[in-house]
Amino acid sequence: MIRPHTIIGVTLLAVLATGCVNKQRMTEPTRSVGEQLLLSTAIDRALSELDIEAIRRLQGAKVYLSDKFLKTIDQEYLVGAIRDLFFSNGVLVVDDPEQAQMIVEIRSGANSLDTAAVTFGIAEDQAMPNPLTGSAVALPELAFFKKENNVSVFKVSLMAYQADSREHVFSSRALLGGAYDKHFQFLGLIRFRFTDVPELKGGKRRSPYPNIIPGALRPPFAR
Repeated sequence: MIRPHTIIGVTLLAVLATGCVNKQRMTEPTRSVGEQLLLSTAIDRALSELDIEAIRRLQGAKVYLSDKFLKTIDQEYLVGAIRDLFFSNGVLVVDDPEQAQMIVEIRSGANSLDTAAVTFGIAEDQAMPNPLTGSAVALPELAFFKKENNVSVFKVSLMAYQADSREHVFSSRALLGGAYDKHFQFLGLIRFRFTDVPELKGGKRRSPYPNIIPGALRPPFAR
């Protein structure tokens, strides 16, 4: 005779074995947030090395930003940041080179990420043969210690000349910027992160709509 508590135990085991998964699928972009922030931070820091006095000497002049020699990732962000820098220092940026008094050419020497990882334990994507079937069986990652370094580097230069006479006005030196994001993991449970990207740092929770520009109003939907 089967006892009642045996039936209850078997039923519970069956429920646990079946499991319950409620997963909402979300479309993921090809580039991660960390990658984009590392690269855009490197761009910002490179442009912060630009001689502002050289830009201010162009105040009132109509300038066209040429990306003829610029082929890089996040090109739109870079050109937009330079436009912002010029406009905020009194330079009139025009969209038509025929209207420009000066041409500023932008060229990039580097804009990418270097990633290195070290794992002590069973690394990701490892497999072992199944002794029964002979086929390979994927093993889950089991890291006793894991370290991952992500470093971004950006290099850019600007050169300005008169639109009519082609006379040289100024050339910037090579402007360099970079950022890092490091991860450490112990026994798969304890995790540490060290980064100099402000948006990736933990700590005090900030408003999702910070007033980056002094006096700027928050969007209506954020109130």
